[in-house]
Amino acid sequence: MAVKKVKTKKHSVILAVLFCALVCYFVATFISLQTKVRAQEREVAELKKTYQQQIDDNAELQMIIDSGDEAAYIEKIAREQYGYVMPDERVYYDSTAS
Repeated sequence: MAVKKVKTKKHSVILAVLFCALVCYFVATFISLQTKVRAQEREVAELKKTYQQQIDDNAELQMIIDSGDEAAYIEKIAREQYGYVMPDERVYYDSTAS
């Protein structure tokens, strides 16, 4: 009879170790999935923000097209983004501003 008790005790220890390993695996997987979900949610929020910004930019450009003031818009872009100036125009830079 002593032999049977040792075998059942040995099986219960193995089962307990396997159960603990399985629980640890599920906890690690759950934490990993939660991290991925949060990253995806941040990415979705950023994409929604970018999308809304593009919608606003498109509305502004459509307003410019509808008003027929494309020349002023082109001049504004040329000055701000490319640093162009009109012929015979002098541009002064403030060297003290940092």
